[in-house]
Amino acid sequence: MNSFKDIAWQILKEAGKPLHSKEITRIALERGWLKTAGKTPEATMNAQLIVDINSKGNKSRFIKNAPSVFGLNDRFIVPEKKEIKKTDKLYKISKDVSTKQKGDIAEARIAELITLYGDTTLSCYKPLSDDEGIDLIVKEKGSLKTMYIQIKSRFGDNPDEIFTATTKATSIADNYSMAVVFCFFDTDEGDLWDYLWFVPAPDFIKSANKLNNGKFFGFVAGRKKKESNKWDDYMIDKRDLANSIIAQMKRL
Repeated sequence: MNSFKDIAWQILKEAGKPLHSKEITRIALERGWLKTAGKTPEATMNAQLIVDINSKGNKSRFIKNAPSVFGLNDRFIVPEKKEIKKTDKLYKISKDVSTKQKGDIAEARIAELITLYGDTTLSCYKPLSDDEGIDLIVKEKGSLKTMYIQIKSRFGDNPDEIFTATTKATSIADNYSMAVVFCFFDTDEGDLWDYLWFVPAPDFIKSANKLNNGKFFGFVAGRKKKESNKWDDYMIDKRDLANSIIAQMKRL
């Protein structure tokens, strides 16, 4: 897990009820999710959840039920997937959808997420000309700071499928004004998977597999978190994408 909030979200989702921050921390420590939590992980967990609620209000994924007791905001809880019976109709995407059309669909969904869920207003623009490597240009309202986003998407219906992607080295600028988003479109759900990877360009250049004498960068990640997945620190809830971009803009 890459943050206290993500850890708390997963534990509270599994518990199905509010928990004290000490209980959340205890479970996280037992599972090995807070290996570098410091001397007072309970205090850190409690503080981060309180700050998130106070700063985001009803846009926070969490609610405070009692002193140091937290639950999940119903707005962000996705109903459990209903078991499909043999008599139920299955929806499959058209076999005639082209690779370009799939890419355009994924880019449109990413733009929607950035527009809808940011703590401050972000605007998305598509380059007017074919600028290889830049799929979206993101600007914060009232600021001249701009982020350039390259989006790599994959379509499928297998939750255990490994996500792989390659990108030309020449299309990635070694600058924090650029980032790469890797997203999985779940064809069963007809939407992006709940999580995606947001990787600042310099971090991607440093950690990506170098292919064909460095002409290409390779990205390989599992969709289930485990210690062997080097990209886990960059996996975020898709609704946190806008705020991750805002945080990245502050480094510029």
